[in-house]
Amino acid sequence: MKKIIVENTVCLNTGDAAILLAIRHILKAATDDQLQFHVFDSQPDVAARLYPKRDYPDIDIRRLPSETVFKYPYDDNPLKNFAKPIYNRLVHSALRHYGQSRALDETMFSDDERSSLDLYRQADMVITTGGTYLVETYNLEKRLNQFRINAVFGKKTVFFTQSLGPFDKAYNRRELKPVLDRSPLILLRDERSRRHLKGLVEDIGKCHVVADSVFALADRQKIEGILAAAKPLETTGRVGISVRHWNYVRGGEGGMDRYRESIRRIATDLVRNHGKKVTFVSTCQGVPEYAHDDSKTARAIVAELDTDVAAHVSVDGAFHTPEQLMQLVKGFDFVIATRMHMMIMSLCVGTPVLPIAYEFKTRELAKRVGLADLLLDIDTITPDEAADKLAAFATALDVRRRTTLNAVFEEHASAMSAADLIRPLLAQGSALAADDHAPRITEGAA
Repeated sequence: MKKIIVENTVCLNTGDAAILLAIRHILKAATDDQLQFHVFDSQPDVAARLYPKRDYPDIDIRRLPSETVFKYPYDDNPLKNFAKPIYNRLVHSALRHYGQSRALDETMFSDDERSSLDLYRQADMVITTGGTYLVETYNLEKRLNQFRINAVFGKKTVFFTQSLGPFDKAYNRRELKPVLDRSPLILLRDERSRRHLKGLVEDIGKCHVVADSVFALADRQKIEGILAAAKPLETTGRVGISVRHWNYVRGGEGGMDRYRESIRRIATDLVRNHGKKVTFVSTCQGVPEYAHDDSKTARAIVAELDTDVAAHVSVDGAFHTPEQLMQLVKGFDFVIATRMHMMIMSLCVGTPVLPIAYEFKTRELAKRVGLADLLLDIDTITPDEAADKLAAFATALDVRRRTTLNAVFEEHASAMSAADLIRPLLAQGSALAADDHAPRITEGAA
């Protein structure tokens, strides 16, 4: 049985959990070997509750080592913060000598940490999960520290399908370059991300642009049935809307007000002009321990709807696994999606989507599935534009459905092509060891 590590996951986010399940699906397609997935997450106790072993017996969820073995500034105590880099250098030295002295190991690392570090030493492959987390909107230090741990144990990190960059900060470029150069395979969701790696990766040929891994979960049989139907599908009279709060919207809180008002206009037109019942549901909700709850934004929108409209609108604020969410959206005529993986999971079960972009990843996806002309942008959306594009989308729904679902077949094939790229690396197994020294610990590391 091969041991596969998937790190940097955030399974409390259903979209990120869908990426994990897609990685599992792709790797299983790449080998006949039995695979055990050791998933290293930021909140493993909650994630394990949401994805229990009885339902996912091949998935073991643990705490990301970089979040516990290193110390990070978290308060205004200058003495403590001054001492943390010194402590982190000691930790890095102990990691280099891990397994050589039981006394040192037990002094520096807890029982759980040693158990996790042992898994890293034994792993046949280390994958950093797909998604959008290697962007300078976020502090990258914990990610960099995790890559340093991988290198200490001689593991070359495989980058699963990412949107990343640009990297304008000299420190990030300096620290990421050796990590990226050691990686045997870097999968990217768009050509723009590939351009962001020029000058950071010596062998750009190992960087492959493929579809988001969640497209690997597409229900091909259902989509084929929809496309083969001789007449338009019967409608259910139900539409889903996915919203989110976005801290980086142009115009700040005023921009969010404009976005919320635009969604109210969409909901109002769906009820009054199209006779639909509307359900707000998203990929980030129903988990109190998670920092994001899209149902709060949904409820704020619904609270200001006119009474006659609100009577036909509901908020589903419960947590849903990827499988449960895809089953739910099968019952919608279409979905208006701000969350990109809400968009992808809907398309995977044959449900058309009108997208709202908050980052470039959704803009790139909209181009590939034939929706660029109808794409709404959170930075510029207005109620009138939202109403116009909703009307254009709903009027030509069957045409849009065929266009996008034909594109889903291509996205599915592209996502699954990662199996061919990763197959030879799986065959090598634990031979994927770094052939140079581990990354240095610089003044900023950890």
